[in-house]
Amino acid sequence: MNESVEFTNLCMVKNGDRVLVINRKKEDWPGITFPGGHVEAGESFTEAVIREVKKKLV
Repeated sequence: MNESVEFTNLCMVKNGDRVLVINRKKEDWPGITFPGGHVEAGESFTEAVIREVKKKLV
């Protein structure tokens, strides 16, 4: 039996009493959440979360 696994991450970015959140507009998962996303093949969790947070800040 072949199984596939998909890794994802979420990251809380806090600055004093402020917390970064994303207001997602996508139909599959709308609403407020922390930045994050998929971990690509060969990518570490740290690399993935840095990439995803940077992508959300642009």
